[in-house]
Amino acid sequence: MDNKLSDHLEEVQEIAIKRLDKIIKSLKQQNNLTEEMKNTDQLYWVGMMNNFKNQAEEIVLKELIYV
Repeated sequence: MDNKLSDHLEEVQEIAIKRLDKIIKSLKQQNNLTEEMKNTDQLYWVGMMNNFKNQAEEIVLKELIYV
């Protein structure tokens, strides 16, 4: 197989991670979630970040994995 599968999987993983980071950053900006909020209302910040991560993972899975 000449490591083609491994190379392909590494490339897909790299693309997925970059896309995930981009989506999370965009969701944070859309919802005005700042790093300052992490210090003032930690539970709210963590909850929102978990929500954003879950949303981003679903989007990436639909775009890249479940094509």
